Amino acid sequence: MTRISKPNWLHRALLRLPRHTAVVPAAIGAVMVFLVVAAWALIPNSGTRGFDADAHSNLESFAARLESHISTRLAIGHQLRLALIGGQIKDREGFLAQTSYIHKLFSDFQAINWVDSKGVIRWLSPLKGNERAENLDVRQLAVPGAALAAAERTGQMQITPPIRLAQGGDGFVAYVPVMKLKRLTGFVNIVFRIKPLINATMREGFLKQYDVFITDGPLKVYGSTGTTEGRIEAFRKTITVGNRNWTVALLPTPATIAAHKSAIDELILVTLVILSIAIAWLIRLAMVHQQKLQASDKLFRTFIEYSPSAIFIKDAQGRYLHANSKWHEWYNPERINIVGKKIDEFFLPDQAQTITAQEKEVFRRGLPISGETNGMRPNGTIVPSMVQKFPIMDDNGTVIAMGGINTDITEQKRAEETLRLALMKAEEANQSKSKFLATMSHELRTPLNAIIGFSDILMGQYFGPVGNQKYTEYAKDINHSGRHLLSLIDEVLDISAIELGKRDLVLEPLVLEALLTDCVRAVTHRAEGKGIQLSLETDKALPVIKADETAMRQIFLNLLTNAIKFSHAGDRITVTARANDEKITVAVADTGDGIREDQLNSVTEPFVKGHSNSHITHEGVGLGLSIVKSFVTAHKGTLLIESELGRGTTVIITFPQGRDRMVA
Repeated sequence: MTRISKPNWLHRALLRLPRHTAVVPAAIGAVMVFLVVAAWALIPNSGTRGFDADAHSNLESFAARLESHISTRLAIGHQLRLALIGGQIKDREGFLAQTSYIHKLFSDFQAINWVDSKGVIRWLSPLKGNERAENLDVRQLAVPGAALAAAERTGQMQITPPIRLAQGGDGFVAYVPVMKLKRLTGFVNIVFRIKPLINATMREGFLKQYDVFITDGPLKVYGSTGTTEGRIEAFRKTITVGNRNWTVALLPTPATIAAHKSAIDELILVTLVILSIAIAWLIRLAMVHQQKLQASDKLFRTFIEYSPSAIFIKDAQGRYLHANSKWHEWYNPERINIVGKKIDEFFLPDQAQTITAQEKEVFRRGLPISGETNGMRPNGTIVPSMVQKFPIMDDNGTVIAMGGINTDITEQKRAEETLRLALMKAEEANQSKSKFLATMSHELRTPLNAIIGFSDILMGQYFGPVGNQKYTEYAKDINHSGRHLLSLIDEVLDISAIELGKRDLVLEPLVLEALLTDCVRAVTHRAEGKGIQLSLETDKALPVIKADETAMRQIFLNLLTNAIKFSHAGDRITVTARANDEKITVAVADTGDGIREDQLNSVTEPFVKGHSNSHITHEGVGLGLSIVKSFVTAHKGTLLIESELGRGTTVIITFPQGRDRMVA
């Protein structure tokens, strides 16, 4: 038999292994353990990396604080420029007064100065400690002069790289140009000392955890240590300082590294060694399992081979890979080798074309298909069959092949035809029954009308006194029985007309609230006569619907009559009508006898009664609810009956809302 799929390299390798050896898995395990130990010895210890998350978090926090700290102070330069442009600061005294207030708020400024348009520092705040900078010509200084020229050229604040300050020490300077009527009047000059400024942003003990190194390009801005060169454990982030970009680097101190050391590396080593041994053991289990798979594969192939259905498998190009004996019996009686062959070598062109289109659909959609077909065997016999075709996918969900099952359903079709003929005969018998009932009911109405009419004459004594009172009582009994029999015949005629499809609905605008009011009024006298409370509750504005008024009236009169029939003195009958955007619901609820649970599913069938009390059920033949259900269904509605024996019954009728039913 042809293999369904080619084994992969691991499958082939396992098949070549000796069945009764443990040497190969043991050797594989030993090699893996050796590689794990060698890798552990060569890879640098990871103790210094256990603090990455903390270091990144501290770097982000410190960089954000530093950037915000400097930005806040640079914003003061913009505020002073606006005050000078707007006239709030007019002279030296005003400038010094404003900057003196700023120094009280922020103590980490070296100086805030005024530089005239020629680049000479004129006003210094504070003067003490900054005397060397008074009347200093900034344009004569290389780095500050370049920043001053850039501020004048761009009209924007410029920051110098780190420089040696004229006041002494390291710092950097900001120049904020002041323009009035598009003319340069001077510069607000802010001088920062780097070390106090940066130290102010560090939390207590920060420098015990990290060495901090800040650079502006290749220039050192700040460093608590000599350099970061060669220190791979440095964590870096770039921040913006005006027009400059600073790189902030944190280098964990030896104390920080030691605090994060753990035995995790040794634990990893032990885990990997154990894992290597486990893998070797799993390889051995796989070898044993492979033998079991071979036995299972044989069972599977035996099952396919002796299946009563024709089974085949094709590759993605539509070439046969495998077929069982039943397929060969039906389509390849000569038993030629089918591997690699296509369908047109076994089927007629038209049939092959249809089958090929189906199979392409399976490959395209990746979904199974099934259906009945009349297949032709090589001998020309047409056989009804159920054909099922399904995709075969790899682990990635790609369709790599297709399987098919062809089942002969000749006997099933014969059974279906027998059943169809039986149903036809049953339908014909039902139609004959309905016609018979309609004919007989019609024929009975003529003598009944005469009986009712003559009994009316006797009851009314239209031609003189009858004489004996008993005759009058008998005439009333005859009249009552005749009218009751006539109502039963009318119901039979209604149900017969519905079953025969001769009861056409006349749809016209119908005010449901008015109809329900009329129906309730019609049975009120009978309910009051039995001591039953009857009430109607409706929404304020029920919609006008299109419906057959006669049929709708008969629906609700039948339901109300049934409710009264099975209720007693002190019981209550409630009719409610509600409407929303989707449906109209009318419910008739009573607190009467109720219906047994085993009768709920059958009470709407013709001639089925929902009560076992012979003193009540003799008044009808069980057609009322059947007629109701038929008329509700004809109006595209639904009928639901809820009941509990001894506690009452609720009949819920629902009509759909929609343009085809609503007219207002």
